[in-house]
Amino acid sequence: MNLALTFYSVLKMPISDIISCGVAAEKAGFSHVSLAESFYRDAAVLGTAIATNTTKIKFGSSIFPIPTRTPFQIAMATATLNEISCNRVGFVGLGVGYRSRIEKYFGIKIENSLDKMKEYVAVLKGLLSGEDYTYRGNFFSFESFPKLVPYRMNIPILFGSSGPKMIDLAGQISDGLVLNSIGTPDYFKEAICTFQESVKRSKRKKSKFEIASSVIFSVDDKYDEAIKAAKPDVLFYVLYPELDPVIEKTPYVERIKKIRKEHSAGNYKEALSLISDEMIEDLTIAGTPKECRKKLQKIYGYGITLPIIRVSVQTFKENQRKDVFLKAIQSLAKM
Repeated sequence: MNLALTFYSVLKMPISDIISCGVAAEKAGFSHVSLAESFYRDAAVLGTAIATNTTKIKFGSSIFPIPTRTPFQIAMATATLNEISCNRVGFVGLGVGYRSRIEKYFGIKIENSLDKMKEYVAVLKGLLSGEDYTYRGNFFSFESFPKLVPYRMNIPILFGSSGPKMIDLAGQISDGLVLNSIGTPDYFKEAICTFQESVKRSKRKKSKFEIASSVIFSVDDKYDEAIKAAKPDVLFYVLYPELDPVIEKTPYVERIKKIRKEHSAGNYKEALSLISDEMIEDLTIAGTPKECRKKLQKIYGYGITLPIIRVSVQTFKENQRKDVFLKAIQSLAKM
């Protein structure tokens, strides 16, 4: 079974420790390392650092936000990482990102996301075609971009989204999905169904698709400690309205409204206290090593082909986080 470990770009942890954890993941039998980018660290550069210290593990992105990266940058980064890693780029994950972050931190207004994504994918595939490439569109228009790679790179392009419209578009033009870091069986079923119906409606000849999902993962020999460590991560995600399609499939809609209200009023501790143990059970993988392995097996049963393990470290000091990652990796060795 395929299994990925993610390092998100805002992870406060020395790069030397991240590299060590990437090496450990390869030794433990993980199939992929997936780098997430929003701000702080560059996902492609971080992937390159890990690639130069490993030999087998593949690389993905979950995700690159298309408002902050041009398709030219992604194509060049992908080609470079693939060359350095000796053809180990497994997939490129693209998404819109979180509106509040993109618009506040980068000063970029998010609009026309579906139409822009269509063109973005066309341009990215063209740039990796092994030929000079010209494109005429509403968002991108250019003449004879010089041949970027010596041969066509058929690297899968996955869409990172929770919303039905982008998932429907993914079924038309992508190679699969990267679902967000909280999920339920009902949501997984609905998202996969939406994707598959779109594939069928589009009459695509392609039959094999990757359905990846980021998963909050918290493991400890003491169950209560694992639950506690996952709570800040769940709080982080439920604050974003982009996760509403997931939240609507849970019994926590009203509670999350209260959580958002407290958080927007500056009451972080009160908001965190409203994240219940039941929410952690339903929305994450948390518990003892044995419990976590059992829960991960269920994820595959929901139709997820590539779980992407997002280790919970917020409650730990920066110099403790490497050990937390290593414990998580070891708990899933040779799955």
